[in-house]
Amino acid sequence: MIANATPPILAGVIIAALAGPSVGGAAVAVLWVTWPPLATHAASLLEEARAMPHIRWLPLAGLGREQIWFRHLLPAVLAPLLRHGLLRLPGVALALAALGFLGLGAQPPTPEWGLLLAEGIGYVERAPWTAVAPALCLVLVSVCAVAAAGMSSSQRPPKNSGYTGAGTTVASSNAPADTSAAPADGTVPSR
Repeated sequence: MIANATPPILAGVIIAALAGPSVGGAAVAVLWVTWPPLATHAASLLEEARAMPHIRWLPLAGLGREQIWFRHLLPAVLAPLLRHGLLRLPGVALALAALGFLGLGAQPPTPEWGLLLAEGIGYVERAPWTAVAPALCLVLVSVCAVAAAGMSSSQRPPKNSGYTGAGTTVASSNAPADTSAAPADGTVPSR
């Protein structure tokens, strides 16, 4: 609960006060803040996968716990969890850069985007690329992470789309087959 409510900058200040500013300390601070949502999502995905009827019947079919875990549960959880991690990557990169910018992350001469931004801020008027290049790299990481998450989710057909995966579609039983429609004025047509 505390880890979920802690901002990454505050966690970085606490870790830097305890262990000194370093790359490892910044990584621990960001990890402290980012693991609870991923762990909660993984637990809910596992619970959802275990509740599926075909998963509940697998022990009766003679499959062991390891087979159920590695063949059925893990594949059902990994893809959504990977997408979630990819969507959280821009926030993690920004938090690490913020800690580096404040001097709580990597120390010179270690190259790090936040540290490069902090060192280039004094040269913005004469050499704007010293601050623009690290900022553009952060933007590029964000765009690539979101695009990769979008590509991984678009490979599967949406649920209830009628697509069976074998090149055929299944007719939806939700739509009635009656094609006669009532007139727009609300009168009942004569037969």
